[in-house]
Amino acid sequence: MQNRPFVQKKKESMVDLAYAGIRNLILTEEIRPGSLLSENQLAEYLHMSRTPVREAIRRLQAEGLLESIKGAGTFLKPISAKDVRDVYQIRILLELAACETAIVKITDAEIEEERKLLKNLLKRHAAGEEIDRMEFSRLDGNIHDMIINKSDNSYIKSLVKQIYFNVDRFRIISFKVSLNLVASTEQHLDLLDCIQERNLEKLKEHLKKHLEWSLKLLLDNMEL
Repeated sequence: MQNRPFVQKKKESMVDLAYAGIRNLILTEEIRPGSLLSENQLAEYLHMSRTPVREAIRRLQAEGLLESIKGAGTFLKPISAKDVRDVYQIRILLELAACETAIVKITDAEIEEERKLLKNLLKRHAAGEEIDRMEFSRLDGNIHDMIINKSDNSYIKSLVKQIYFNVDRFRIISFKVSLNLVASTEQHLDLLDCIQERNLEKLKEHLKKHLEWSLKLLLDNMEL
């Protein structure tokens, strides 16, 4: 009886590992929209039993990423244009609201560090280096994460967590057009300038335009 809390904690940690592993497979498109998920194959790939995999799949179903069809199995839901519009509608509202306090909390040192990363990305791209799409997705999200994390509104942070996995999936789609890397990175450098100027209205205006541009790009790419 004394070991039960430990056993329960260990079980939960295995479920968390399975959950993170499956999400990563979705994010890297190793599991593609419309694909059938096999508990056996996932358990073998993740080097664990089927039980935590089954629990992780249930969690992903509850989040709306997976759908179960009776007699057919569990599938990864395709991303629809409505999904993209719905997520971006909420994303724009949340990020603009987060700017209110983030703009005074983001330090010059943090701005400069991010600026160096972005300029280095452009330099490598211009030199002909093939940029890994996962690296681009991470760097592309840095400034948005910074704005959210520096907000003092815990509700904004909580709501953002619910949509940002899909945002990351959308970024992977947008990276399929290489020109987007340059345009997106230059827009992020502009946002850093707005933050460093501590110009809230300018930041919100430019951030809104950037997110609307990103939304249009995603919708256009979905039709390719």
